[in-house]
Amino acid sequence: MDLETTRQATLKPMVSIITIALNSEKYLEQTILSVLNQTYDNITHIIIDGGSTDGTLDIIHKYESRLAYWVSEKDEGISDAFNKGIRDSSGQIIGIINSGDILLPGTIDRVVSFFAENPRAEVIHGDVLLYENDIVIKRIKPAARWWLPWRLVLFNHPATFVRREVYERYGVFSKNYKIAMDVEIYLRWIRSGIDIRYLPEALVEMAAGGVSGRHACLGYSEVTRAFIEKGFPKIVVYFLYMAKLIAHAASVIEFRCRRWKARLRGNMRSISQSLQDKQ
Repeated sequence: MDLETTRQATLKPMVSIITIALNSEKYLEQTILSVLNQTYDNITHIIIDGGSTDGTLDIIHKYESRLAYWVSEKDEGISDAFNKGIRDSSGQIIGIINSGDILLPGTIDRVVSFFAENPRAEVIHGDVLLYENDIVIKRIKPAARWWLPWRLVLFNHPATFVRREVYERYGVFSKNYKIAMDVEIYLRWIRSGIDIRYLPEALVEMAAGGVSGRHACLGYSEVTRAFIEKGFPKIVVYFLYMAKLIAHAASVIEFRCRRWKARLRGNMRSISQSLQDKQ
């Protein structure tokens, strides 16, 4: 690599965005467009499809010329799909968003700037906005401390961006986890002394009703296993497991209330607009 290429790579590093999908015709296009509409101009987008049988491949073909790489084949689960994307990516910074996740405008510019401002940072993560039917329900922030029982989320993996060297040094996602593979790798980074920084900004919109939400109890069980495997105090971990179950039940009630209020606001706007149109 010549000096000018090295300089450009430092000033404007390539960012690879990996999207995994399976029968995602309803959401995939908005995810692709959120990547294409970023103002940062050194992005490669990779799609790992698990063998969709709906219209997902039609959407992929529609944008094929603007994708760096895509594949559609059976895989061994979410971790395997993540790992394929990492293996086939070429960016110095890697982000992973699922089909249905939406990069907010300017996210990649902000992420690259934050890495430049914090050159020792190896992983950065931010907030996500949870949405349903195009209505934002709530903003999800990560727990400030791993042992806080009232925060369900340790970190937001769709809003997490990682230097390639981290995966090369400390490995990729464990296929022993079906739901909480992101928590396991995050704990691995913590135990390895990785420099992880929190960017207190919303970076991604995430669709409600994902795999982790539908299988929350299994997810918390895997989170508990990951904490114990990484040597965290068992008594605290088991207490957290019970606390998370209670917090999850409360969160479901809160989410339904927020969803009802959001829909009500949406209906009121529609009624107001209808009345204005009649006048």
